[in-house]
Amino acid sequence: HEKEEFKSIKSLNIFYQAGTSKAGHPVFYYIARRYKIGETNGDLLIYHVILTLKPFCHSPFELVVDFTHTCSDNRFRTEFLQKWFYVLPEVAYENIHAAYIYNCNSWVREYTKFHDRMLIPLKGNRSLIFIEAPARLNDFIDPDQQKLPGATL
Repeated sequence: HEKEEFKSIKSLNIFYQAGTSKAGHPVFYYIARRYKIGETNGDLLIYHVILTLKPFCHSPFELVVDFTHTCSDNRFRTEFLQKWFYVLPEVAYENIHAAYIYNCNSWVREYTKFHDRMLIPLKGNRSLIFIEAPARLNDFIDPDQQKLPGATL
């Protein structure tokens, strides 16, 4: 049963690796609207993220976090947000070359303000880049290497 659930997490394409950045690093995508609180098994999602990152996390990589069309349905519960910081290997944080925050809406801003304390490890991280328009992402990842879902663009 859990094996089937894990397969369905993979097929939701919440988190995946596709293409490379202009710097030559592999790019990972987290599509926030595909995670549904109360529907998606969070532990299996974390497991999927760790397995997907594992072959790449010992060298630089980049991450696109797509917040297009997200709302409270797509949020992580506080205790689940904490869990990410405990279970993701330190090396993953050290090797993240850049994280692109795509279409950060007011709901996301409120959520991050509320969880400010927890997000301290990411604070002051020069590699956090806010992207408001698709053209801006082209500065970092060639358009033919971008693998955002159609609904985002």
